[in-house]
Amino acid sequence: MSSATDSIIRQIKETVDIVSLIGQYLQVHRMGNRFKALCPFHDDKNPSLDINPQRQSYKCWSCGAGGDCIEFVRQYERVEFPEAIRILADRSGISLDQMKAQTDGPKGPAKSDVYRVLSWAAAYYKEALVDHPEAVEYAHGRGLTDPFIEQFGLGYSPADSSKFKREARTLGFTEEQLEASGILANSEGRTFDRFHDRLIFPIHDFSGRVVGFGGRILPAREQALAEQGRRTGKYINSPETSVFQKRKLVYAGDLSRTAAREAKQVVVMEGYTDVMAAHQSGLSNVVGTLGTALGSEHIPVLRQLSDKVVLVFDGDEAGQKAAERSLEIFLGQPVDLTLVALPDGMDPCDFLNQFGAEEFRKLIERSVDPLQFAIDRAESRFDLQNTEQARQAAEWVMSIFARVPRQSGSGLEMKVAMALDRLAFRLRIPTAYLQREWNRQTRESNKRDQRRTVTEIQEPVPVVVRPDPLERELVELLLNHPEMVGEVMPRVLASELRHPTLRMITQAIYDTFRSGELPEFDRVVDRLESAEQSYAAGLLQGIDTGPLREGVVPAEGRDRLTGILSKFARRSMQDHIAELRRALADVDQIEDPETHQALQLEIRRLLAHGLPALGSAFSPIR
Repeated sequence: MSSATDSIIRQIKETVDIVSLIGQYLQVHRMGNRFKALCPFHDDKNPSLDINPQRQSYKCWSCGAGGDCIEFVRQYERVEFPEAIRILADRSGISLDQMKAQTDGPKGPAKSDVYRVLSWAAAYYKEALVDHPEAVEYAHGRGLTDPFIEQFGLGYSPADSSKFKREARTLGFTEEQLEASGILANSEGRTFDRFHDRLIFPIHDFSGRVVGFGGRILPAREQALAEQGRRTGKYINSPETSVFQKRKLVYAGDLSRTAAREAKQVVVMEGYTDVMAAHQSGLSNVVGTLGTALGSEHIPVLRQLSDKVVLVFDGDEAGQKAAERSLEIFLGQPVDLTLVALPDGMDPCDFLNQFGAEEFRKLIERSVDPLQFAIDRAESRFDLQNTEQARQAAEWVMSIFARVPRQSGSGLEMKVAMALDRLAFRLRIPTAYLQREWNRQTRESNKRDQRRTVTEIQEPVPVVVRPDPLERELVELLLNHPEMVGEVMPRVLASELRHPTLRMITQAIYDTFRSGELPEFDRVVDRLESAEQSYAAGLLQGIDTGPLREGVVPAEGRDRLTGILSKFARRSMQDHIAELRRALADVDQIEDPETHQALQLEIRRLLAHGLPALGSAFSPIR
């Protein structure tokens, strides 16, 4: 541990009074020269937490928990040691800059400056909301009332970014700080507020600080852009910054912490307005994901709130598939998981507005464990009265369990043993057969993992490749015009893209289309890893959705597609000729004259044919 870290820990211990600290979390009673409280680390009925102000320590004589102020925050907040230090330093006004200076972290504006920018921006957006009744009307249309719009700090980012930038400069904020905070986007040397013309949802960390924003384009504006051939993401979030990592945050986590601990469960939804509607209905233990599919990185965040997690999914097919994907993540973790599927076509906000909080509570009470959820899904997909289909259903259910990563302490083997018994009963299949099938699927899964590990070890360190403008334009077009994907797929293979991230995004677009879904941005991004998600989001977020300058007419998607396809055709032809020339150079004319002559003739034929003209409908040679 560095001397800077030692110094900060010393300052924290000298500054923080443990009685006052614990009093911020628990009801503390004085008893002589000591203080007592109900221990939060076990089901305490009689106050057994002893707080010693002389030693600045605490001790529970029932469960054994104890330590200093840092250990209390670490245990109570369920965070690692460095995060506990940060929490206490922030509360005590102790700067961590000295400690950060000794690390190899990325250069740029200090986090304290980023927090100041974000706090000011949240206030700016909130004030601007008053002047945009159409944004307030949208929130009201979702059933949200003014007190909760105020509580959650909703705002609006005007279409014209110039005033925002001007006021920021007046307050001394630099463009570097505004970009580092994730607010300003840079397009061809021109900076603008990436959230412009959107309803703003401030995102806070568990300490209540603004760390980023979510922006929702209003339906009327979305329709107007679509009519101009300019698609944009319905929701956008802040990009990854020094204070915003969306897979390590949840929406309303700061507002839900106390209620989640009291309820001994946390309920997870997807949308911002869903979470707000739940809180407005008195369901305060509800949080939301930030426009990304649930991942393993969310689990430590959720466990800060509770070890029991209830996942709520929309009732449509996309929601059901998202639920299936979540099983692979949560089953291998020490989390008590249950799931709720809403009626088809409804999201949580719709359900709460139509049926009320009491009916929603009943849904939560009827939430099912992962195995029951998987069996219910199997019953909807297979005819269990048919012996062959019952067997297929069993294999499908076990395939989900077989893909779960093995982790010590997760209790997976116990879950599997119980699952096999219940499957045998529900599907009327002998347990011995299910055990053999489980062993087979587990072996295959282990082999895949081993092959993947070997591949990862053998792969060289990737070199950062600057994206080809042509490839970037293709992916941007596909994300903005998903209706054109079917036409592009047979003409441009994903493997033809040279940039690895663009290649992965293109493959995800094609896979979504093949699954029978329209490859819209939100569906595509769920198939990507975190790094690719951020890149894909940038392709949409970088599009200026503000008013077009006078005299500017947007290029039609069809015209852009024709130009892109012809350029890919030319590039494909050039690559093919270059490949033939390399092959020709490797062939000895004396030892293999026939192959040498055949390659020469093919090169001449292609050159005589000529490269396809730009804008032609030529299909590249495969």
